[in-house]
Amino acid sequence: MSTVNSAQEAVNTVADQAILAALQQTFAVGGAIINNATGEVIVAMHNNVLMPFLGNTTYFLPHDPTAHGERQLVDWYYENVAALNLPTPSQLTIVTTLDPCAMCAGSLLTAGFNVAVSAIDTYAGINYNSQFNFPSLPPQIRQQAQNSWAYYAIAAPVSRPYQGSMRPVFGGQGIDSSAYYLTASIFDASVNTVREASNNSGLDPSHLKNPATLPANSPVRKALTKLSPYALTVCSLNPRDPGAELAPPLLQTAQKAAQKTEVFNSVALLDPFGNLLVCLGGVENESPIKTAFMETTRSYAVMRWTLMNDPDPAVRAEAEQYLTHPKYGTFVFLYAPDPTTPQAVMTFGAYGSTMEGPVPLSYPSNLQYVLLPGNTTPQALSTLAQNLPPFYTQSVQVAPAQVLSQDLINAVKKGV
Repeated sequence: MSTVNSAQEAVNTVADQAILAALQQTFAVGGAIINNATGEVIVAMHNNVLMPFLGNTTYFLPHDPTAHGERQLVDWYYENVAALNLPTPSQLTIVTTLDPCAMCAGSLLTAGFNVAVSAIDTYAGINYNSQFNFPSLPPQIRQQAQNSWAYYAIAAPVSRPYQGSMRPVFGGQGIDSSAYYLTASIFDASVNTVREASNNSGLDPSHLKNPATLPANSPVRKALTKLSPYALTVCSLNPRDPGAELAPPLLQTAQKAAQKTEVFNSVALLDPFGNLLVCLGGVENESPIKTAFMETTRSYAVMRWTLMNDPDPAVRAEAEQYLTHPKYGTFVFLYAPDPTTPQAVMTFGAYGSTMEGPVPLSYPSNLQYVLLPGNTTPQALSTLAQNLPPFYTQSVQVAPAQVLSQDLINAVKKGV
C-alpha cells in the first residue's frame, strides 16, 4: 500500500474509497487503517451494504447490513494481525470519510483503534451533535472516545477547528474545504436511496410463503440448515411471543460457542410464521466484534443475498417468496448486551443497520432478550437505546424488551 504524509493525503485516500462505493451504488463511505508511526496505509476499504453479485447489477443488491467500511476494517485487522505482524490498534488510526455510526463506533471502541474523521453525520453519527461529548456512549466509554478520536480541522471557507485527541495519525492537522465537501456530499447523495433499497428489500408478510412447507431438498431449506442446524426445527405459535420451545436451541448454541470463545450467548431470528430461521453464537475468538448478534444478522443477510442472486431464476423466486426481511421477524437474545460496554452500542447500532429504516409497529418489540447479564437492569438497556443518535431513536426506534413468556425465562434459567 501507499504512504501518506498528512491529514489531507489521508482523507484524499479514503475519499477515493467513498467514490468507489458511490459507483457501486452503496453508502458512499470509505476508510483506511494507517500506521501512526510511518503513515503507511495498511488497508483501505469502502461500504459494501449493497453489492452486486459477481458483477451482475440486474438482481437483488442488499448484501450485508453490517458491511460498513469501519466494521469491515476491524474484522480485517483481526483476520490479518498475526500473519502480517501488525501493530496494536492503539498504534494505528482508522481514518474515515464520515463520522462512524453507532455500530461502527462500538466496533472501533471495542477494538481500541484511534479514529480520525472528515465529515459529520448529524443523523446516525456518534458525534451527531458535533460537540465531542458523545452523549450516545455509556459514561464509562465516553472518555475512551475523547482520548482516542479526532475530527480534522477544515480550512476556509468552512473554517472548522480541529476537535479531539492528538493521538490519531496527523493529530492537530486539517484538510481543505474541497475534501470535506466531497466526503459529506457524496454520502448525502447516496444515503436515502440506499436506505430505501435496504429497508424495502423483502415481501410484506401477507405475501410471504411459509418456509416450513418446503421439501428437504429445496434450496432455501438446504441453505438455512447449512447456516444453522436448528433452522425450521422450532416454531412458535406467536413469533412475537416465543415460548419454552426456543430454550434448547438458544442454550445448546450458546454452549457450543462458549467452548471456543468462553462467551456464553446466542441469538435467534424468527420469521413472521414463528419459524426459527437462524440461531448462532459469536466467534469472538476470531474478532471481538463477531458477537452472536453480528454473526446472526450478517450470516442470514449474506445467505439471503446469495440465494436471491442465484443464476437459476427458480432459486431466486423461491428465496424471495420464502425468506423474510428481518424487520418482519423477531430477534431473540439469550443474554441482552451489557449496556456499559461498547459492544452494546455496536449491537444496537447493528440492529439499526439491519432494519435500515422504520420497523412495522407491533407489540412486543422485534428486539427481545431472555435474560439480563450481571446486574444490568431493563432501564439501563432502555436508556442506552434512547440515547442513540436520531436515526436509531426517530426512524428505527430501537426498543429492546424482555420476552413475555415466563416459561421461556424459566427454561433458560434451568439450563444456565
